[in-house]
Amino acid sequence: MVDPDAPLTPDVLILGTGDLTTPILNALDGDHDVVIVTTDAGDWTLDRDEVTVLTGDPGDDRMLSAAGVESCKVVIVATETDRFDALAILSARDLAPDTRVVAAATNDENVAKLERAGADAVISPASIGTRILVDSALKKRSEASAPERSE
Repeated sequence: MVDPDAPLTPDVLILGTGDLTTPILNALDGDHDVVIVTTDAGDWTLDRDEVTVLTGDPGDDRMLSAAGVESCKVVIVATETDRFDALAILSARDLAPDTRVVAAATNDENVAKLERAGADAVISPASIGTRILVDSALKKRSEASAPERSE
């Protein structure tokens, strides 16, 4: 149980929720204290001790301060809307200029814009998934199923 009067000091601050939230939490593997800021916490009632969910605007400076942006190690921005991501990046960068900010771009054409907003890295999950799918589809059957041989 989180003490409501204690300041939040997460390792990881996730701004926004959506299709990537659960995979992100699974990848973090419970090894980090996480705070999520989302406009719709109703879908994110989690039974994880290391996760605190706050309902509010991921681009609001006061909300980010309350979530502990100034003390976290990394901010992951994944609101599922690139324009909201851009505002969240700008706010996080302003409040925590030395903190690593990573964003997930919904649309490939917005990667450069999110970088200009201040993200240290921008990933396009759709682009990466498409590349893996095509690479897998174009492999010869013998390459895909043949075991590796060591000489």
